[in-house]
Amino acid sequence: MREALAPQELDIPERNARNLNSEVFWAAFLSAAAAFNAPFAIRLGATNTEIGLLSSIPALLALLVSIPAGQFLNRRARRMPLLIRSLFVYRLGFLLAAFIPWLPVAQKGTALIWLLIAFSIPAHFFGVGWNSMLADVIPETNRARVFAIRNILAAVAVTSGIFLAGWWLERSVFPLNYQVMYVIGFTASLISIYYILKLQAPDSVAPPASPRQPVSFRSLWRGFQQMTTHQPDFVRLVVNTLAYGVGLWMIGPLYVLYFMRTLGAAEGWLGLNGMLGSLASAIGYYLWQRVIIRWGENRVLKWTISVIGLYPVLVGLSPNLTLILVWSALNNLIAPGVSLSHFNMVLKICPEAERPVYLGIYTTIMNAGAFVMPLLGVYLANRFGLAPMLVAGGVLCLVGSSLFRIRPWQTPDSLAARRGL
Repeated sequence: MREALAPQELDIPERNARNLNSEVFWAAFLSAAAAFNAPFAIRLGATNTEIGLLSSIPALLALLVSIPAGQFLNRRARRMPLLIRSLFVYRLGFLLAAFIPWLPVAQKGTALIWLLIAFSIPAHFFGVGWNSMLADVIPETNRARVFAIRNILAAVAVTSGIFLAGWWLERSVFPLNYQVMYVIGFTASLISIYYILKLQAPDSVAPPASPRQPVSFRSLWRGFQQMTTHQPDFVRLVVNTLAYGVGLWMIGPLYVLYFMRTLGAAEGWLGLNGMLGSLASAIGYYLWQRVIIRWGENRVLKWTISVIGLYPVLVGLSPNLTLILVWSALNNLIAPGVSLSHFNMVLKICPEAERPVYLGIYTTIMNAGAFVMPLLGVYLANRFGLAPMLVAGGVLCLVGSSLFRIRPWQTPDSLAARRGL
């Protein structure tokens, strides 16, 4: 007769879910502070090009870090201690950002940009291992629900955090207002790390030791070509996502420049815009996780990703801060459908035994586009204007997202698979 499992063993997935929910709630306050990185840099004198670098250089670093990080983690059974250390170092950068106004240098905006860029390196290492670890601690049947709850909690915390931060920044003395905000965000992030320490993640199965091969872009390209035969769904996912993201990456740093320099938005409006967007996201995550259970990831992804490009088009054609609040709320109501369904498909399509490596390859390719396109977007905006480039980026996104209908993958939806459809 099969021996009954102890209650504590049966509760491990649920306890992990609760700890993940608590973790993301406290981490969201640092995310709220990070939402004002670019405005802080602009107030300190950063140029348009430097704001573009804040988006593109971290992507370049991710391009260089992700594959080696995936291979490094794939050879280790106990990955959690490494992830926690890298996360702490990354978050430490926000505490150091509070001291930038006291530096005896003239170009404080430039100093802030490069500080944030440097401390993004451990974040990329953490991201590769964290996404893989989530798949280990949350069973596939519960992922949509758990990820939706996590994102709802994060959105609620970010909603309040961004609104309060914007209110505080506009009514307090610069730069003390930003310094206090970063210190509070960093302190909350330490509580987040406490809950990560409580996660019970199973040791991963490290592959047998083998001679290490040097990593080069040529070897990566050969490996990606081999995947076209052995993992065609993964290749379709990468190509479709790359085409979809090109336009969005190009205009990523242009929003805050357009809002502040063209339309004259202050931190209070930025906080209100972020609050409405986060509140809409919380509602969206609640609704879309229920829709995914009913329709499946593939169907939801095809419908939602097809309209995301409308947001930058509407923003570029609507030079009115009040109307932009409406577009932001609608966009953030739809976007959770993309993130939930897309992330679940990424985890499902990557082979389980080599998930860190595949996630490293995926991240590297995405960040190649995320490195080049913001610089191109700022360059073209300086020539043709911010609003025209927002419209152009939205159109590129709409065209690229059509590949999710034209080139679908064969991996079935979780629900469809369970029903035998």
